[in-house]
Formats: sequence, structure tokens, C-alpha cells
Amino acid sequence: MGSQSDTKKKIIREARKLFAERGYNGATTAEIARRVEVSEAALYKHFKGKKDIFLACITPSVFEPPKMNSDHNPDLVRDVIKARVEVIRSNLDSFNILFRESPNHPELAKMFMEQIYIQDKSMEQLLQKVSNGNLTPVQSLLFELGITSAIWSLLNFEKLQEEIISEKLPLDHMEDEIADVVLYGLLGKR
Repeated sequence: MGSQSDTKKKIIREARKLFAERGYNGATTAEIARRVEVSEAALYKHFKGKKDIFLACITPSVFEPPKMNSDHNPDLVRDVIKARVEVIRSNLDSFNILFRESPNHPELAKMFMEQIYIQDKSMEQLLQKVSNGNLTPVQSLLFELGITSAIWSLLNFEKLQEEIISEKLPLDHMEDEIADVVLYGLLGKR
């Protein structure tokens, strides 16, 4: 029984990498099977088809919402940003698939909203605390998507700069840099 479960996990892991690299249309079940070292027919023992494999790839492999407390302080901002960086870093291929493919597969965005954003209210709660409840729902969404997109972009840039830039930008304290922008704005002082 464990072997089938292991095979299914391997299919998802390898397919996630392939979909992140090539997109839905560029990936084939034959290539997924080759990477997993199983027959194409074996894929269909675990999934109905390519679309089911694709949808399974968007499920985050690691996710733990941060604990919120009632304090209004900079450490809370840093904790929430750090948790968001970790969930994106741990699921970067899933986020790459989401950002690349959701215009063509809106069900991906819906799934991700249900799996991450509905479970993780910490960013929304944080933004309301920081703004003393003065953010409209659209402003809150703008901040949330902006922060998430910025983190995703920086993590992809971090991955790319290993290959293309000889002098690397220091991204070791990315969480703190993002938190400072949230707390103090672009020109704000600490």
C-alpha cells in the first residue's frame, strides 16, 4: 500500500517541477512518466488524466499559518512576513504554476485561495492592525497580493541570480526589508 502512496507523491513532485518549468501545455504525461520512471498507464492508476495531475500540483506541500496575537508591534509584522516567505519558498514551484497558469485555469486560483488565503487570515489581520482598521477590502487585498507577489518575485530572482549575476544582491534579510516597507513605507523612518 505504501508503494502506491509513494508513487503518487513522486508523480506530484515531478509533475510540479515539469509544470513549473514548461507550463500546462508544454508538459506531457509521457514526460511526467519518464521522470517518475513509470509507464504512462501507471499514471492513470493514480490520476484520471493530465488535468488531475496538474490540479494536484497546486496543493501546497508545506503550510503552517502563523499564530496571531493581539499585540500591535513591529515583531508581529516581521513574524507574518517571515511565515509568508517560508510558505512561498517551500512551495515555489506551486506558486510559479499558480501565477503562470491561473489566467488559463481559474480553478487554480480558487483552489489556492481555499488552501492558503482562507486558512491563513494572518496577513489580513495584520494589515487591519497596522492600519488601525482603516483599510478597505480592496486596499487590504492590494497589500496582500502585492506582498505575496513581491516575495514570489524576489524568491524567483534569488534563484535566477545564481545563474546570471556574478555579484549577488544580498537577500538574506528579505523578510525584514519587506516588513520595513510595510511598517514605514518607502520613505518612512524607523
